[in-house]
Amino acid sequence: MAIVHPWIKRGLGALLALVASGLAGLAIYGAILSVSLALPKSDEHPPLRLYSGPFLLKPDLILTHSHLLERLQRLGYRRMTLPVQSPGDYQLTDEALTIYLHPQPEGHVGATMVKLMLDQGRVTDVQSPLDGAPLFPIFLEPELLSGVRGASRQVREWIPLAQIPPQVIAAVLTIEDGRFNSHFGIDPVAVGRALWTNLVKGGVVQGGSTITQQLAKNLFYSPQRTMGRKFKEALAALVLESKYTKQEILESYLNEIYLGQAGFVSIYGVGEAAHRYFGKTLGELTVEEIAMIAGLIKGPNSYAPTKHPEQAKQRRDVVLRRLRETGVLSEEVWTRAVNEPVRVTPSEDVLTDAPYFVDAVLREVEEAGVVPLPEGLRIDSTLDPMVQQAASESLEKGLAKLETTHPHLTSGLEPVQGAVVVLDPKNGSVLALVGGRDYRRSQFNRAVQSRRQPGSLFKPFVYLAALEAARDGEAGRLTAASLLADEPVTFDSETGPWSPQNYDKQFHGHVTMRSALEQSFNVPAVRVAKAVGTKPIVQLLHRLGVKSAIGEDLSSVALGSSSVSLIDIAAAYGAVANGGIAVKPTAVRTTRDRQGDMLWNAVPNRQQATSPQGAYVLTSLLEGVMQRGTASKAKVIGFHGAVAGKTGTTDGYRDAWFVGYTSDVVIGVWVGFDDERPLRLTGSQAALPIWMELAQRVIPPNVPTFVMPAGVVARTIDPKTGQLATSQCPEQVPEVFIEGTEPSVYCEVHGGGIWDRLRHTFGFS
Repeated sequence: MAIVHPWIKRGLGALLALVASGLAGLAIYGAILSVSLALPKSDEHPPLRLYSGPFLLKPDLILTHSHLLERLQRLGYRRMTLPVQSPGDYQLTDEALTIYLHPQPEGHVGATMVKLMLDQGRVTDVQSPLDGAPLFPIFLEPELLSGVRGASRQVREWIPLAQIPPQVIAAVLTIEDGRFNSHFGIDPVAVGRALWTNLVKGGVVQGGSTITQQLAKNLFYSPQRTMGRKFKEALAALVLESKYTKQEILESYLNEIYLGQAGFVSIYGVGEAAHRYFGKTLGELTVEEIAMIAGLIKGPNSYAPTKHPEQAKQRRDVVLRRLRETGVLSEEVWTRAVNEPVRVTPSEDVLTDAPYFVDAVLREVEEAGVVPLPEGLRIDSTLDPMVQQAASESLEKGLAKLETTHPHLTSGLEPVQGAVVVLDPKNGSVLALVGGRDYRRSQFNRAVQSRRQPGSLFKPFVYLAALEAARDGEAGRLTAASLLADEPVTFDSETGPWSPQNYDKQFHGHVTMRSALEQSFNVPAVRVAKAVGTKPIVQLLHRLGVKSAIGEDLSSVALGSSSVSLIDIAAAYGAVANGGIAVKPTAVRTTRDRQGDMLWNAVPNRQQATSPQGAYVLTSLLEGVMQRGTASKAKVIGFHGAVAGKTGTTDGYRDAWFVGYTSDVVIGVWVGFDDERPLRLTGSQAALPIWMELAQRVIPPNVPTFVMPAGVVARTIDPKTGQLATSQCPEQVPEVFIEGTEPSVYCEVHGGGIWDRLRHTFGFS
């Protein structure tokens, strides 16, 4: 009888103890997993959903400029050659655009058919196609912008397994896990095949994970490829298979699988992928579209048809070939499908790329008291997706062009930055907001959170305060025609004597208030601020919507050396555009819980910040800035109507601004460096070109004029004297005045005043 050496016995004993300990550990870990692992259910943890503002269908819309057809496409509408028959259809002819609008349950609006009568692409009337009765107001439904679940941006729509077409299930199982219905969570055959293929190829080219393992990884573990993670994933798959039926596992997988990005929003589930990539329900998908979605699972971003159509087609065809080989597809169907081109709806990301806006919305909702944000919350925002897209693209294009034209902008470690905000001055709605160049690199919102010196953007409010003081009989009755001294002057300040200078280092003698603002002269603005007093100007700025602290020294008020946010200064200009009524900017219209009940409804915060008369006169002055002043190069846009605006450049050329507006929209642009190093560019050079690019896409070509309110009068003056012009004056220019402040003296330099007074008195032409 052989004698076993004692040390062998001890080794075997230790090995057996180790194995027993391992098995016990596995049993304990498996028991823990059995208790802790649970598949999500359809009604658990619904994501918060954020929607755009509705789009008003109204007369005078221009199809091309409003991008109405693109809006329909983004919302999943189908263009028909025959008359529309069901919700989601539309038909376009030279005479009319007929739309069968989707129902809007949240607004208690059913599916509605509407006919937009057209004249050369312009909407002339909005009516019912049934009886020709006018329909107003009527809106396109909001567009889904983003979903938020926990800390991530994502969108998913849970579809019960019974409602998922068999063709979709067959395609996914065929390409991902052909033995799903026969294995126990781990497929030894697939693992062996993968090991052999990888050995032959000399690298990892094929995986052996089952659908159950993939589901475990997606739900419970990190995506890191380590042996420890693979082991946990396999054990979790065994636990899931023991706890749940194959149908439950498959339903979770098809609804939880990650299938790509739309901007910064993640898309989960086959139902959401069908909607986002093809604008269809699962039941409407074609064979090739089903294969495309099944193919995405291997690499959602590598094979995304919106970004990589060639790779997407190659992957789709791999799936189609596998479906033919397994007998799921006939030779005839396969031949037709592989010859179909890749078509997606739309041709780019459906969800609007507005991460800075989404952050601003969530912050506003929380500040309104909706804390914590409930699951399934629906937020209806103010965003216009097409305006947002135009703003993002205009900023990106404009900053890139600046770097090409001015290479010194690329010399630092950090890139030149910019921000854009677009507001509706009537109700304060934020139509678009871009807080920087790249949200992935920096989530700091430069349109809302940043405070920078506005420079010359403050000057219009200095003159507005003077106009208002004149209306009240104060401050020497300064008007748009008043002559201001652009001459050397010295003021006492806290740091000693201060002598303001113009940007061109020149003095221009006596100029009218209009000329001083058009050319953005510093010295006249400081003189006016001194005459009016800085305190009334600061109070005016706060009433107009500037929330940050403003110093009451001449430099802070007249030359904008205090710091403000882009959205605040844009809102202040919006108040001027809105007849002196300041409306606090808002990005949110309503919030509703998952049952559809209203939680919070935004009520516009309005106040009459300045008189309609003063606002109109200032707007007239700012129209002159666009026509003859520092923003005159904007004339190349060719607008036929009223546009007003102002450039802003800070001392040291650290910040460049432009804010321009019509009666319907305000656009503000800021350009600068985060570390505040000098741009060495003016607002006209850096910010205005971006504004122009965006304005061409947002502002319609036929801009309505600003409505002159009662209490404003027009007179013809001599700009050399600021007095009423006579027939002898070589220059005669129209000017507007708050009634009661208009000049009463005829030009005393060129003569002819007596005859002109008599002619005016008796009404002779």
